[in-house]
Amino acid sequence: MKKLAFLFLCTCMTFTYTNAAPTIDGKLNSKTSESKNHSELAKDSDNDGVADKNDKCPDTPAGVMVDKTGCPIDKDIDGIADYLDKCPDLAGTAALNGCPDTDKDGIADAEDRCPDVAGSADLKGCQDVDKDGVADIDDKCANTTAGYKVDAAGCPLDNDKDGVANEVDLCPDAAGPLALKGCPDTDGDGVTDNIDRCPNEKGNIIDKGCPKIAPIDVKKIAAIGGKLFFENASSELKSSSYIQLDNLAEILKRYNATNLQISGHTDNVGSDASNINLSQQRAESVKIYLINKGIPESRLTALGFGDGKPIADNNSAAGRAKNRRVELITSY
Repeated sequence: MKKLAFLFLCTCMTFTYTNAAPTIDGKLNSKTSESKNHSELAKDSDNDGVADKNDKCPDTPAGVMVDKTGCPIDKDIDGIADYLDKCPDLAGTAALNGCPDTDKDGIADAEDRCPDVAGSADLKGCQDVDKDGVADIDDKCANTTAGYKVDAAGCPLDNDKDGVANEVDLCPDAAGPLALKGCPDTDGDGVTDNIDRCPNEKGNIIDKGCPKIAPIDVKKIAAIGGKLFFENASSELKSSSYIQLDNLAEILKRYNATNLQISGHTDNVGSDASNINLSQQRAESVKIYLINKGIPESRLTALGFGDGKPIADNNSAAGRAKNRRVELITSY
């Protein structure tokens, strides 16, 4: 009987121990779970001070200031966080890194010289209505004709400062009135200096700005041509011709813008080739004499016509003598 009682007691103790063990294990497991849940609730992956469970921007870069939702601060509320926003206090666009562009020309207002008018990047946001390369904001001549070269102020270049742009100024380096296309007229004869053969003497357009040769001098020049003589079958001037050529040189110096054509002629004795050659040489002899007397070569032209322009009948000695001649013709 005592033995049965002992066995019953042992059995009861065993049962009691077995039933009590889960209770102990349960308390331990509960503490572990609570610790784990607390760790998860406190987790802050981006270390911004806002737990992940409340963080709407869990990947914020380190060091960036955030709001209570864990998102980077955006003071101007333009959708671009301050740390990425070049203009954090002014609402702007993503394309311009958060800066505003009032005129919508793609240039941020802070870099746009003309923020209220759409312009081009090469002119820093300004317009250039006359297309001269100078922004309207700097252009003092805003309606310059297309193609004209301009200065820094956008005005047409005017070398002589006469108010006539170089492009239409026939004398860009000498001041003149617009009526004369920018050319001066020193003697006031209506012929501009650039084409006036006598810029310091009043003349006329027909004579290229020079005064007309006095009729008496025209006659003298023509007469001199008939008083020039050469050695027989030669281009050598006879000494009697010298005084005539000296007088001719003096007349030419008085009309210092005139040109002189010296024409040599022969009779029909001899071949055409020899006559042309001889007439040319005689004209050249006259030219050389005048050059030696101070008349510029540029004013003198020597031509030989041979027997091609007779003024008398070559069948008589008198006629042939008239055909052997020198003609002098002045012009401007």
